Amino acid sequence: MILLDDNKWKELDGGCRIPYDASIPLKRLEQATTTQEIDLVFAELWNELHHQGDIGLASYYSVPHLIRIAKEKKLYDFNVTGLVAVIEIERHSNNPKLPVEFEEEYFNSIHKELPGLIKQMITGTWDLSLTATVLSALAVSKGHIEIASAILKLEDGSALKEFLENY
Repeated sequence: MILLDDNKWKELDGGCRIPYDASIPLKRLEQATTTQEIDLVFAELWNELHHQGDIGLASYYSVPHLIRIAKEKKLYDFNVTGLVAVIEIERHSNNPKLPVEFEEEYFNSIHKELPGLIKQMITGTWDLSLTATVLSALAVSKGHIEIASAILKLEDGSALKEFLENY
């Protein structure tokens, strides 16, 4: 795992395909104590790590940290599961290839650490957004990318209603 104080973060592209130092908001997330602080960090991370289907290397390198921080802080928030799921879904689109030297760590975070986080969340109360993102994250952790994408699309109440009316 690239430590959050490593200078390599400054060289990694975010979702806008320009350098974005994701270590700065990830450190703020580690230190955040209020819902408002957490929401501000996630607003930035969503904007910078994912842009209209585009993701970058900073997005991939953020995933293990997002999961680790969420587990440590018991941060059971749709932003965590949603952002991790979206990054993994978009990795399968026309986005940069995952660096070979990072594959083992990245896949461990997706296939082992993410289900562990979901297990921690299981007894809590879930609204529709959290339910959709947790189910999507579980699907990506098992390698079911298309169903994960479909689940996220059904988070929209009108899309869910239309789906149920047609099927």
